[in-house]
Amino acid sequence: GRLRQAYLLFGTRVICQATRLAWAPLLIYISKELNLNHARQGQVLSSFSFGYLFTQVVGGIAADKYGGKPVQTVALVGSSLGMLLIPVVVDYGFWALCSIYFLMGLCQGPSHPGYNAMAAIWFRASERGWVSSVCEAGPVTGTLLSLLIAPRLAATYGWRTSFTVFGLITTVWSIIWQHFAYSNPSEAPREDDEQSDEEAGGSDNQSIMNLTKKLSSGNLVKHSKMINPVAGHDHNKTTTHKKRKIEATLAQNQVHPSLQQHDTVKTVARASSKFPFAFFTFLPVWGVIGQHMIFNTSRYFFADWTAIYYDERFKRNPETSGILLSMPFAAGAVVQMLISGVEGPMIKRGWTPLDVRKIMGGSGFLITAVCLMMMTTTLSEYTFCFWLSLLEASLACHACGYKANYMDLTTRHQGIFMGTGNTIASICTFGMPLAVAAYLDMFHDWNGIFLALSALNFIGIFINQRITVVKELHVAEV
Repeated sequence: GRLRQAYLLFGTRVICQATRLAWAPLLIYISKELNLNHARQGQVLSSFSFGYLFTQVVGGIAADKYGGKPVQTVALVGSSLGMLLIPVVVDYGFWALCSIYFLMGLCQGPSHPGYNAMAAIWFRASERGWVSSVCEAGPVTGTLLSLLIAPRLAATYGWRTSFTVFGLITTVWSIIWQHFAYSNPSEAPREDDEQSDEEAGGSDNQSIMNLTKKLSSGNLVKHSKMINPVAGHDHNKTTTHKKRKIEATLAQNQVHPSLQQHDTVKTVARASSKFPFAFFTFLPVWGVIGQHMIFNTSRYFFADWTAIYYDERFKRNPETSGILLSMPFAAGAVVQMLISGVEGPMIKRGWTPLDVRKIMGGSGFLITAVCLMMMTTTLSEYTFCFWLSLLEASLACHACGYKANYMDLTTRHQGIFMGTGNTIASICTFGMPLAVAAYLDMFHDWNGIFLALSALNFIGIFINQRITVVKELHVAEV
């Protein structure tokens, strides 16, 4: 059950990212048809992020209150409709193109807080690095698929066909998601729900709330018969053992009284009914958001502009540079999956979660900064591809860095926290294409952009090392 939810979240992240970034290589074909310059290209690329800005906080509140599944469904359906409409709408001109991409961003805005809200409920604290890595492999894989498949479809069948194929794939996945995904364990079938309980996993707070409910309601004997219906079994002994286990678990985790409610779903809704302004007065919260902003700037600069860079700098169009475009993101996807198994062994060997966040996050920023500096010296597309591959691999480290740190600081306001953080970080993805386009039109120089991004990542190292904490901030503390 829990693994299924993790891989469903992974697949949804793949689809959302693929539909978002298929635009990057296909924009070259659209630009030639509509005669778009750098400024117009930047406006198109920014239109998605502009829509993305408006719905993340609202989506985070909705995810906390209603669950992550409906929020992700909106993102999938909106993406599917957008991709299917583009071949028709583009005939109405530039602003029609921007409008559809804007609406796709509006629908996808809640997807990030939605996935975080689901992950925080379904998985234990000790599994956050793993589930974060699995889910964050989704955008990397989606980027890889979009850059590899979209140009080839466009070159063979036309760019309109490429949009249609991505739209149909998204429609199929939407049906799969709707049938198999569940916002929290209480909505899942019995076999999935039991796997998410204290015997098989689930988030620490979720398991503790379930245990507390059984302890206070006096239904331990009934529960023990349900999970262990063996004739002649001594249920009194089982009850005593489970009661001691529950009391020990509560003492060990120091459960906050507000978490010891009988209705788990209602508890989450009550905790999220008001925006937790006091929570955002803590410096570590802004440390996470600051790292997110720097990560987004680097990630989406290359996702949006690499195809255009190859076309202008090395005269390689998307279909002839397909391998060069996809190889860096393939490297990132492989490393992302490898990173998923790193946190557990590190903690077993004596590293603390804080050590993991600083080592992985600091390494990600440092390697990215160095790669960006080296790109200013590249003379061929193959050298550039090497440095970009190393850079994309280094970005995978952040799954055990600031991305897992989102879940460290709060579970009860996970949707709002991620929604707010991703909204602020998306300001970078909105403004960056416009700034890059203006800079290129003025100076016609890519190296200045690489150096500016390198400086940002050195700032990221400072934030990661000096501000990161892993303490959960409960409602009573803020």
